[in-house]
Amino acid sequence: MRPDVRLITLLGPGGTGKTRLSLQVAHATLDRFPDGVYFIPLSDDTDATQFIARVAQQLEVRQGGRPLLDNVKDYLRDKRLLLVLDNFEQLISAAPVVAALLAAAPQLKIITSSRIALKLQGEHEFPVPPMDLPPATGEFNMEDLRGNESVYLFVERARAAQPRFALTTGNASAVVEICRRLDGLPLALELAAARVKLLPPQAILARLDDRLKLLTGGSRDLPARQQTLRNTLEWSYSLLHEEEKILYARLSVFVGGFTLEAAEAVCNPDMKLDILEGLTSLVNNSLVRQDDSIDGEAHFGMLETIRAYALERLEESGEMEDLREQHARYFGNIVVEQTWPQLTSANALHWLDWLEREYDNIRATLTWCVSAQGSIDLGAQVVFALEWFWYRRGFFIEGRMWCERVLESPGLKANSVARATALLSSGVMALWQGKPETGLVELQEASALGHRHEDEFLITVANLQLAVTYINMGQDSKARPLLAQARAYFKEQNHFFFQAVTSVHFGNAELGLGNLEQARILHEEALTQARTLGEPWLLSFALNNLGEVARTQGQYDLARKYYEEAEALLRDTGDRGDQARFVHTLGYIAQHEGDYAGAEAQFRTSLTMFRRLGNRRGIAECLAGLAGLKARHGQAEWAATMLSAGESLLQSTGGEWWPSDRIEVDQNRQLIRSALSEDEFERARKRGESMTIDQAISFASNEP
Repeated sequence: MRPDVRLITLLGPGGTGKTRLSLQVAHATLDRFPDGVYFIPLSDDTDATQFIARVAQQLEVRQGGRPLLDNVKDYLRDKRLLLVLDNFEQLISAAPVVAALLAAAPQLKIITSSRIALKLQGEHEFPVPPMDLPPATGEFNMEDLRGNESVYLFVERARAAQPRFALTTGNASAVVEICRRLDGLPLALELAAARVKLLPPQAILARLDDRLKLLTGGSRDLPARQQTLRNTLEWSYSLLHEEEKILYARLSVFVGGFTLEAAEAVCNPDMKLDILEGLTSLVNNSLVRQDDSIDGEAHFGMLETIRAYALERLEESGEMEDLREQHARYFGNIVVEQTWPQLTSANALHWLDWLEREYDNIRATLTWCVSAQGSIDLGAQVVFALEWFWYRRGFFIEGRMWCERVLESPGLKANSVARATALLSSGVMALWQGKPETGLVELQEASALGHRHEDEFLITVANLQLAVTYINMGQDSKARPLLAQARAYFKEQNHFFFQAVTSVHFGNAELGLGNLEQARILHEEALTQARTLGEPWLLSFALNNLGEVARTQGQYDLARKYYEEAEALLRDTGDRGDQARFVHTLGYIAQHEGDYAGAEAQFRTSLTMFRRLGNRRGIAECLAGLAGLKARHGQAEWAATMLSAGESLLQSTGGEWWPSDRIEVDQNRQLIRSALSEDEFERARKRGESMTIDQAISFASNEP
């Protein structure tokens, strides 16, 4: 907690307890960091370029139309916060990013655990020692022995494996020697202690004599204890039955954990293994850990050191490529055949949570799909199926990246349906990034391919997304015929969810054209359908847009009712973007009611949320809202600058104000102009127009 200490690296080989120490420090200092303590596991990450994405994911910072690192730095800039970066050694080339975060956020502190120092200025290295060892010779004082760190851990883990185990004068010398031979390394002690279920300590010690030796053929610059741990793993592996060895190696194909069902499907295609018995044995031997059950289903995983060793065994077996394909097809088929249909049902939240929980495995699936050995057609189906998940959970930048990788694959046929589906997702991602022109081109190509293949569903989905793009660009008249075709098709095909979604967008187009009553009718039709389906997001979508109609009509009490009902439906669903919008729109309700302090709190809260999401449209809307409030407080010149900055930012996205916001913005502009001379207004307008997004946010954060 010293002011001059900002970066501490816990150094040591795998198995010394660096992770446990960092977690304990984090727990002990929770009250010292008012903005939070975040534990970021990096054990499954091997690509240093994705490091900042992992940090952003934990902080719930999303990327918009600018580098993700800039958004993370902005979020951390004024925070008193602790980041715990676990297993950093394989991302050591990303160390400059850690330095950049520390430079951008003066109150930030970071703890890393690594086998290699980061070599950054101001880094404080803390070598994590192994556990205290019992004395090598002499008579044992049993009471002192029980209090020794290494012995204590061994005994506790042995009792977990064999409840009747106890440290006695008969086995104490063997336990002491085991602890010393394993150099007090916690992971090695746990692996050895798990054997008590089958072997007494004396037999374990005898096997250590045969199996656990320092490596002589490995890299000489590796720490000796790391080599010892490798031997421990080899020894533990050698004690498995042949079927257990096969299962242990095959399970390494999972990234981020697995269920029993997944293990059965991926690792036992020929049904020759007893997965339940084998998995039980691996858990008992501390090679696999059982995590908390989710929805009543047990979830399992491996420590990274153990998984890395298992991957080597899988490579040696010659099964690596087959297992990767089985893994990818298992998760790919679930995403395409089960998840995608359910995301538009009353079970959507369950499947959204499943996708987020299994996202590392899904990333591995996509990595295989775009590889030379993979199936690019499956990859195209997966990115199409994930579009809705990426939107609702805020992963649209990563989603666009995967779409681009699929589209750039030489295996993707130029005029195929697979290319059309990938283009659909990519175009939508581009729109959410604030690049509607790019999205328009991709969606138009997708539509053309749909016509080429006479695929009515593909054509209709492309038309729907093209219409949404036109609405965002303020070209509502172009959206209407596309929405009419889509609405008729979905009605004919009994796609009630998409019919309701299309009705809402149709209503938005009518609202943009000034047809308020027709907009209200369309939204109410969608609301009726949504209530029948019972899907919370769809209900919220219809209610929110009914609120937009009411606000455009000046019916603020009715708008509040709709907005609050919409917000309550998504309060605990992880729909971060929609939640930010609710906070923003309720700010205008508070402003209308004369609660200016409440309105400002709403706008500033939503600005923070939109910044974390990287949503440039949302940021622009918040800047405009703050401008109107300050104008009402007589701070017209500041307000003119802020309004100009917001309008310039929105124009840079290719978008236009929503009808309800346009009314507020026009009122704000009139109020500002009436309080300023022409020269004052022009100076303020040009100042705001010239601001970057960072400058505009900084300006908005400072009281005039």
